[in-house]
Amino acid sequence: MMKKILTILSLTAVFVFLLAGVFFYWGFYIEKDTHKEERFFVVRSGEGFFDIARRLEEEGIIKKDYFFLIYGEITGKGRGVIPGNYILSPSMSVSEVAKELASGENGRITIVEGWNLRDLASFLEEEGYGTKEDFYRVAGSPPSYKEGEVIEAKIGEVEWELDILENKPKDLPLEGYLFPETYFISPGTPMEEIIYSFLLGFEEKITPEIKQRIRERETSLFEIITIASLIEKEVTSLEDKRLVSGIIQRRMEKDMRLQVDATISYLTGRRSVQIPTTETRIDSPYNTYVYSGLPRGPICNPGIESIKAALSPQESDYLYYLSRPDGKTVFNETHEGHVEAKNKYLR
Repeated sequence: MMKKILTILSLTAVFVFLLAGVFFYWGFYIEKDTHKEERFFVVRSGEGFFDIARRLEEEGIIKKDYFFLIYGEITGKGRGVIPGNYILSPSMSVSEVAKELASGENGRITIVEGWNLRDLASFLEEEGYGTKEDFYRVAGSPPSYKEGEVIEAKIGEVEWELDILENKPKDLPLEGYLFPETYFISPGTPMEEIIYSFLLGFEEKITPEIKQRIRERETSLFEIITIASLIEKEVTSLEDKRLVSGIIQRRMEKDMRLQVDATISYLTGRRSVQIPTTETRIDSPYNTYVYSGLPRGPICNPGIESIKAALSPQESDYLYYLSRPDGKTVFNETHEGHVEAKNKYLR
């Protein structure tokens, strides 16, 4: 009797083992779907293996996240996922997806804080990711001023469905929304996917806490990015950024023109901090010498520190500031004091 029971148990164990083997073979090596519809998938630097598996399931690329997790643990490929942009498909098996995510066939792109659309277009062209024209076709082009003529900003051809773009005016390019960070992007990646990576990078940085702070200030993300872009181009330290943020706030409350030199440089493309008086008269809604309030839109792509400074302005009695040649910032409460500082440090 005991021998018969042991035989039954052994056969049951073998059956369960075979069934489990078939189940996991189906999970590891059989694709989710036969449709070859390709999908763009981004693995962020520092993203956990569990989060990657969860997103693969949510985006319909694999059947279940646990198949990917178990396969990764068994084969060791869970520790070999490399950040980057990938083209995946439900027609790929878990083993094929894992192999692709560990392929490492990615280039490295670093967007510097304060770069604008012109900077990015030039950089991507120099690095062999596409022409300036192709970049502007997707991201839109900035306004410009040449030979006495103002050329308005143009929007790109692609419409994006992302929360961060909800309040962005439809007639403006993506200036301000292409987040400064390091991205891993394969050479030959279409420009649409490159830009999408930059936008996703920004969307991930706009945390629930930042969204709550924006609501508390009764403003919009677009306005905060615009202020942050001015701050980014004007000063460097967090302390100075918060003070300049407060000055911008005070000047707008007093209906004073902001007179931010960086808005002129944005139009002309000049690198010099010395702005000719004639250029302060350029008739453009980006020119804060001519028009009150904020410029028409962001003038660069600011980093998270400048965005947080825009959300947390430092109160003070200052209404003026200037950057000395050595990089230090001089603040003043009066116009007279500001003129004295200009004569002392900038002439």
